[in-house]
Amino acid sequence: MKNSINLAGAYIGVIIGAGFASGQEVLQFFTSFGIHSVLGIVVATVLFAFLGMQVTQLGSTLQTRSHKSIIDHICGRFIGRGVDIIITFFLFGVTVIMIAGSGTIFEEQFGIPSMVGAIVMTVLTIGTLLLNVNKIMSIISAVTPFLFVIMIIISGYSFFTSNLSLNQIISS
Repeated sequence: MKNSINLAGAYIGVIIGAGFASGQEVLQFFTSFGIHSVLGIVVATVLFAFLGMQVTQLGSTLQTRSHKSIIDHICGRFIGRGVDIIITFFLFGVTVIMIAGSGTIFEEQFGIPSMVGAIVMTVLTIGTLLLNVNKIMSIISAVTPFLFVIMIIISGYSFFTSNLSLNQIISS
């Protein structure tokens, strides 16, 4: 049961948290369409749950130790290599963006040169990669509930201290 909870926490933290953490995705792809966006949110939620479950079950069935086995099983060896290259390219891109963003946050929020922030994030990233997968999953699944609680607190605070009425929020 503990492994299942760790896996769920890591999945939520990495897949959903990373993609929707800023709130811009939800704002631009869903809420900008008004009340009709609820259907899109429901579909996205169902797909996240269903596809995550399918990939997890496939990995368990194949007893894989790497994502490559799952990709090869789904796509075949030849196309699987191309898909793996694309995944690696996008993961590298996301990493570069996160490092640049952390540098910018250091500069904007603390007045520390952005290069220092980028170096700190790079060192933390390399340090994390030196851990084994189980430790990384445990850390992510432990942090995810904390982030969720913080998100609820900030949302509640924003909701109760906003000067806008619910109708103004919906129409904007």
